[in-house]
Amino acid sequence: MKLYNSRIFLLAFTSCVFFAACKKQLNVLPTSSEVDGNIITDIQSAKTALNGVYYRFANAGVDYNSIPITEWYSVNEGFPSQLAGLATYPFGGSAITDHSFTAAHYGIGMIWNYGYNLVNAANSFMKNLESASNIPSEQKKEMMGEAKFLRAFANATLLLYYGQYSDVSSQYGIILRNDFVTAGEINLPRSSVAETYTSILSDLDDAIASLPDQNSQIYYANVWAAKLLKARVLINRGGMDDYSSVITLTKDIITNSPFSLEANTKDIFRSKALKSKEVMLGIQPYNKGGNGKYAEYLYYTDYVCSDELKTLLENDPRSEWYYYPISKYGYDVNLITKYYPGSVDALAPNPIANYSYAFRLTEAYLLEAEALTASSGSLDDAKELLKTIMGHAGITDFSEVDAESTRPGLQLMIIKEEMKSFFAEGGQDWLAVRRLPFTTLQTLVPAIKTKDQLLLPIPQTEITSNGKIAGQQNPGY
Repeated sequence: MKLYNSRIFLLAFTSCVFFAACKKQLNVLPTSSEVDGNIITDIQSAKTALNGVYYRFANAGVDYNSIPITEWYSVNEGFPSQLAGLATYPFGGSAITDHSFTAAHYGIGMIWNYGYNLVNAANSFMKNLESASNIPSEQKKEMMGEAKFLRAFANATLLLYYGQYSDVSSQYGIILRNDFVTAGEINLPRSSVAETYTSILSDLDDAIASLPDQNSQIYYANVWAAKLLKARVLINRGGMDDYSSVITLTKDIITNSPFSLEANTKDIFRSKALKSKEVMLGIQPYNKGGNGKYAEYLYYTDYVCSDELKTLLENDPRSEWYYYPISKYGYDVNLITKYYPGSVDALAPNPIANYSYAFRLTEAYLLEAEALTASSGSLDDAKELLKTIMGHAGITDFSEVDAESTRPGLQLMIIKEEMKSFFAEGGQDWLAVRRLPFTTLQTLVPAIKTKDQLLLPIPQTEITSNGKIAGQQNPGY
């Protein structure tokens, strides 16, 4: 994991945002440091500029040999699974897994910087697109919807990691930057949680009204991914009206979207990748890029599966392909093999191991099941949704699900399935476990001792440099 100084994120941003490619692809390095000004002059330059925002969404960069890679995994996969107790650092443990980190700890600013880099990229694109007069209105509307979706994703990520997302009366939201900022304008106070939700949901509603049913490629936003992101945001806010909206949104996705569950979940990660009809929005690696994700999980082994994941996967067929036990440097470790179809005994880079997945249809099924259980919905319907996902993962014995008669008991089963389904994938394992009652959560993540540990601290670099958030650190830090 890398720690970037939050005061210089704009400098990093300037090197890569707007000229990521001459075509709408994530396969060419940026060639300009221009970030603000009259750079959108026609539809082609608008597409190029928008691609720079997707570049930030994919967390694109270069590996140790300056070969281009997409590093979605570094912020959205291993790190949240460490927080959920399902992944760890193999050689001496991890302060992230142990929840012993502080605001100054290495890596705490990683998601913070990722989120605000993406926010500022989206803001700059929208500012320039707004003033462009020679782009057809329908195309302009669609691209604006894409940018708002990406900004909503970034702000939702920031809120769900750093803000008191479950308390709409809290003043501990995030710093809302809804306009492009320069170095002299970067310092802003925290907004409230309610204000943050209003901003995120407004962007998503605009995106839903503007995005196409299917985009030109599956690594660009579509209306169904926006609806699923809205459901993800609402279930974490957790009001009774929110649960009703989640059910409506997910039913719509399951019934009317062009996506369908993969017959065998394993095939998504091991053979089909973005060709799978289940993938709603994926992360496309560079066509001629490096093997960053493969190296992170299998060569450097910076993340490995924890004993808690092994326990969670007992008697589950995913235990046969999610991880592989080896001995390395005198440690017994479980390599993350969820994405790797090759032989662990003869490791070799494999292109499919570098794909990542931001949204899959599985999430819609599980969020609907969870919302039904958390509200006054049908437990039988929730069970059927849960069993559908379990069946596609290879499970055939549903007797425990069928026998469960209580809402808390079924909620726990659904949350466990979310943790299994989305281990090292998009952060949903960490988001899901926090929706359990706190004492139940502690049985799954015993390292968490207080509710304050459900949030990350605002990075100390931000607290030190931004005088407008003085005294606004998250409680407990």
